[in-house]
Amino acid sequence: MSWIIFANARKRKVRVAMTVGGIAIGVATLFALLSLSAGIENALDREISGMGAHILLLPEGCPYELTLALMQGSDAFEHIPAELLPDIRAVDNVALAVPVVVGKAKVNGQLSSVYGTTQEILQVRQWGIDALEGAVIGSDVAEKLGLAVGDIVTISLYTSVELPITHVLDRTYGRDDTFVFVALSVAQQVLGLADRLSAVLIRTEVVTESTRTQYTLARMSDIQAVPPSDIFERLMELFASIKQTLILITGIAIVAGVMTTMNTMTMAVFERKKEIGILRALGSTKFNVFKLFVTESLLLSLVGGVVGLIAGYVATLFLPKTSGFGLEATPQFSPIYVVICLIVAILVGVASSLYPAMSAARTQPIKTLREL
Repeated sequence: MSWIIFANARKRKVRVAMTVGGIAIGVATLFALLSLSAGIENALDREISGMGAHILLLPEGCPYELTLALMQGSDAFEHIPAELLPDIRAVDNVALAVPVVVGKAKVNGQLSSVYGTTQEILQVRQWGIDALEGAVIGSDVAEKLGLAVGDIVTISLYTSVELPITHVLDRTYGRDDTFVFVALSVAQQVLGLADRLSAVLIRTEVVTESTRTQYTLARMSDIQAVPPSDIFERLMELFASIKQTLILITGIAIVAGVMTTMNTMTMAVFERKKEIGILRALGSTKFNVFKLFVTESLLLSLVGGVVGLIAGYVATLFLPKTSGFGLEATPQFSPIYVVICLIVAILVGVASSLYPAMSAARTQPIKTLREL
């Protein structure tokens, strides 16, 4: 049986190549979607959990947009009055209240994200440094601007300040790599945010009582208290709607692969009536003929699946590493994605071969040979 399949493939190379290509496009799209989706989910989880806060205090407004602005280092134009900070720290069960100011400013002439905070940030972020002095810069900023410890950076927007670089952070593969961390007062001065805060990171003494603390903080004016877990869940819901659209596009590509393969196999049945008639005359049963065409379709689909996996893997390596949320999202590869894609390829092969295979199995050998 195998020699018949390979002989037919050699005879109809262009059609076989087009069939394999159609299946490969669908499988490549599916593999890239699965890998990139997992990467985006991991990036969101990493960034939100990396804040190190049990409760996130934000100004009034959409908490999800404000959180994204905070993670991306952009000024959201809504702020918390700095005068509320003593009251926030006085709330029962608040162990740490870390004030934060973020915004874009020019660092040595290049637009970068500036993150202003206090020494307390070192109890939240695991950077392995002793003090927040001068400018502490992320690895991406250091690489982009060619900076090292001991260099002087000029940060300017509303005003200009010069600071020595005291530390270059180890690569975190997160947004910390893209920030220039400075003292809160310096950031407020440069960004023109005197007496205003972008957010306050809250760590509680008793984590199990964080909900009660959240409600107490939420009763203060001009702020909202949001658990980072709620932010993550909501952002994932937003991403799910985008993912559904991508799945629909992938489904269309897979259906196109089914139709292409079905067309190829139907044409093969029509063109190989003589071959089928001879096989039936030599004793092949209807099931043998049916199995021949199903096997041929499965082989084409599996080849298309393997080609699609390779193409999808290569494509994800060259796609931009930034997700729709502005976060660096490295594709996450998993053997389960390979299995899923190959199963889809097999289903494409089975679905597209049933009608042509049944049509071939119904071929009457005597009638076919008389027509030759």
